[in-house]
Amino acid sequence: MTEVPDYLLERSRARRAALGLGGGDAPAAAAGGDGGAGGDATAATAAPAGTPVPAAAPSAPSTPPAEMFPTYIAAPAGPRSGIPVWMMPVILILPLWAIVYLGAFGEATSAAGPATGQEIFQTAGCVNCHGAQGQGGVGPALAGGEAAKTFPNEADHAKFVGEGSSKIKGQPYGDAGREGGQRVAASGGMPSFAGQLSEEEITLVVQYEREGL
Repeated sequence: MTEVPDYLLERSRARRAALGLGGGDAPAAAAGGDGGAGGDATAATAAPAGTPVPAAAPSAPSTPPAEMFPTYIAAPAGPRSGIPVWMMPVILILPLWAIVYLGAFGEATSAAGPATGQEIFQTAGCVNCHGAQGQGGVGPALAGGEAAKTFPNEADHAKFVGEGSSKIKGQPYGDAGREGGQRVAASGGMPSFAGQLSEEEITLVVQYEREGL
């Protein structure tokens, strides 16, 4: 299409205005009408001024994914104790093992039995004064029936061993009718064994001194 020069359009508008035909502003009105239509359309689509824009809804907090376990491993039902599963039978068996061990140890001790009179004579220190075979030394001889001669009564012999002779230093003791006279307590004296040996042990060692030497 050929474009009409502006001066021709201006002349046409002036001519029409002179003849009273109007329409001198038609192009402008048309232009304005076109613009108004476009403006109305735009205004229709645009939001009116001052209308509040709705705020976006807050997003929900993200939930961490659940821990996944292989299909052949069951998920733990509660908090872990930190003890391996294979240790549980060992922990349960330990108390039973301790009871069995202590029972066996106690039976072994009972089977051994109490010490003999000879063992008490050697371990209690009697050998230090009366000799390993009761032959005498710092203390008087006990072998060959000498102990029975001094104490014809076994109970008196046991009492003497329990009390000792430290309290009767230099004094005679034993049977007054003993062949060769009574024994006399040495200056050192024999210590009391009542706190060191039980009554049963004193009886055993006395019997050994009277019959075993």
